[in-house]
Amino acid sequence: MSLQSNTTTLGNTAFAQCGHPSQMLFRLSANVPLTDALEHASNLLSCATRMSLLATHGDGAEDCAMAAYYLSEMGKAVIDDVTTTLLRVEAGHDQ
Repeated sequence: MSLQSNTTTLGNTAFAQCGHPSQMLFRLSANVPLTDALEHASNLLSCATRMSLLATHGDGAEDCAMAAYYLSEMGKAVIDDVTTTLLRVEAGHDQ
């Protein structure tokens, strides 16, 4: 499967549980080019990795750990939406 440059996110992925377990605070935007979305996910996860490392070094550890958690959650949501898009394209469904 070759990735077409006009393939974009679906915007179906919600994240950041808030209150009730099925209530999500945020949803990814639709129509973002997949390459842009993946680049952003990479940046988020890179920051989360750095924050996780800082969390092991004492001062502000809890704040760093929570920041890493939220950044990881955002990065995962982007990856999930891109994966859903790619699976639909692979199955022959048009966006």
